[in-house]
Amino acid sequence: MKYLKTITFVLITILLTSCSSDDDSNTSESNFIKVGESSFEMKAAVVEPSFNSVFLSLTNKTEAEINASFSGTTLNNVDFFTARINHSDLLPGGTYDLDDISNIEFIVNGDIINSEFENGFSQFYKSGSNADLEVTSGSITVIDYTVDFISLALSFTRNDGTEITGTYEGGFIYINDDVN
Repeated sequence: MKYLKTITFVLITILLTSCSSDDDSNTSESNFIKVGESSFEMKAAVVEPSFNSVFLSLTNKTEAEINASFSGTTLNNVDFFTARINHSDLLPGGTYDLDDISNIEFIVNGDIINSEFENGFSQFYKSGSNADLEVTSGSITVIDYTVDFISLALSFTRNDGTEITGTYEGGFIYINDDVN
């Protein structure tokens, strides 16, 4: 009987240590944007097609928090990446370089107030008031894109030489405001 209790204990221990929490499929250790030595976790993605372009956004807030912000909930300490890609939709395996991206920006520590992003500190953008923060080269690659999953990688270089990398893999919010 002592032997059976020991085996049961070992099996339970193995089972408990081998299982990890995978309840939130939108977050992963690989979901981040790294600007130089600073890394920012990304928890959710938003894809919004609009007139021959697609707005792609990543944020450190969860899908539930984003949905609450659409209803007027204020969010603080928001890290927000957005890119406007000049195509009607994203394609799996598609790479979009700066010529394909009309706008790109990453702002950290901002707020969402009344569904609008405010304040924050720019980390990089396509064009702005500080030439050192402007990206001079790079691309976004959509590795996989299905109805409920997106996997992408981004890589840019700022004018001051700072390298920017990032990945996101998981579910996303799809916003389709058909304009007829």
